[in-house]
Amino acid sequence: MKIICAVDFTDRSKAAAQVAVDLARRAGGSVELVHVMKPGTVDVLALAADAVVLEEEVRAEIQARLDAESARLSIAGVSVTSHLCEGDVEPTLLARANEVKADLIVTGTHGRSALRRLLVGSVGEEIARCADRPILVVPPVVEGLGRPKGAEQRLRVTVALDGRSASDGALAFVRTLRTHVPCEVTILRLYWAPEEFERLGLTGARDLFEPDAAVVADLERALRLEVGVLPGTGTTSFVIEPSWGDPATRILEFARGADQDLLVVGAETRQGMARLTHPAVAERIAHEASRLPVVFVPASKPQKGVKVTPGIFTVLAPTDLSAVGNRAVPYAYSVLPHGGVVELCHVHERNLPLPAYVYERTEGKLTDIERARFEAELRALIPSDARERGITTHVTVIDGGRAANAIVQAAERLVVDAVVLGSHGKGGAIQALLGSVSHAVVENSRRPVLVIPSPRQ
Repeated sequence: MKIICAVDFTDRSKAAAQVAVDLARRAGGSVELVHVMKPGTVDVLALAADAVVLEEEVRAEIQARLDAESARLSIAGVSVTSHLCEGDVEPTLLARANEVKADLIVTGTHGRSALRRLLVGSVGEEIARCADRPILVVPPVVEGLGRPKGAEQRLRVTVALDGRSASDGALAFVRTLRTHVPCEVTILRLYWAPEEFERLGLTGARDLFEPDAAVVADLERALRLEVGVLPGTGTTSFVIEPSWGDPATRILEFARGADQDLLVVGAETRQGMARLTHPAVAERIAHEASRLPVVFVPASKPQKGVKVTPGIFTVLAPTDLSAVGNRAVPYAYSVLPHGGVVELCHVHERNLPLPAYVYERTEGKLTDIERARFEAELRALIPSDARERGITTHVTVIDGGRAANAIVQAAERLVVDAVVLGSHGKGGAIQALLGSVSHAVVENSRRPVLVIPSPRQ
């Protein structure tokens, strides 16, 4: 692992350099200390003196300090070199990282109050926002990475994921880190309860402030598929909980409370007005982080020319049990030539209160006998060769809600790869008045939808 570390000979940069060396020792890597002279530094000092001579003296003094710092840190058994350059700090440091193909940039923060950071900013925060590679920001009070026992002890790392592409880079960084350094990894996923209840179509009175079992099960299943098996040594655990207020504050509270050595988050790249109206979570963490090193990782860039054929292994097949709806069911099985799972379902429409996850309404609710009858009708639609073709069928009756919404929510709840349903062929004034379930599903589904037209179409 190639690491470059920005130094300005202050206490904060010494803390950053120590963390960089600690990480390089654990990962079997190297460190380059980089000091950036701002343009005009010598001109200000020169006054009436010979500017050329003074510039050489200043450069020689800074280089000597860099060499001394490199020698001091090299005692730890890590290769530590130095580099002196001139320019604006952020772009110059990023250019050097690109030149040496650094895997990680390490920098310190000023440790200013929130108001001063808002007014004058921070080099670490600016680089975290603009970097094209991972950057580790170290608060000034941090004395090293990990516990005093040294390289043999596993790092405790929290990775905050939010289900968006900005999180992909954070997960990729942790995979790389685990190949070099033993880590106990905690995957933290915060969710907004009303949004998840609506997405999954959960009904009945639910607690908005405590983890909901259905939501946790759904998100953990998706997280385990996304994370997979991490390389290297160490455990992987998942923490999923509702978040109210500023998610950045909760992420930091969790990492500090769990006594973590490192926090890894995705670095978002909002610009202009978007940064003012919707401040990025990573940027808030950069402002508020203290006593905890944080790695900000930009989103992974898609590889050019690499095309992956998606697979379909689970299909949702909703039917209203009419001839047209039932006609679409065999097509759901036909898209699984190598086996899979068909989630065969029927929606019993009835009005639910709004929001459905706060109130319970029993008017029109199915009896056990009615539910059993619907389930029997669904099972009768299973093709006779389904089992021989390696296809498993799950039968579900959804009691309540509008059909289109319930189908979209079921697709999320069951984590299917595609939806297959029939269309009654309503058009013109009829569709305008009554709507079309298939049309609404196509418009609102996050997953591919195959619509089977009615015979008359």
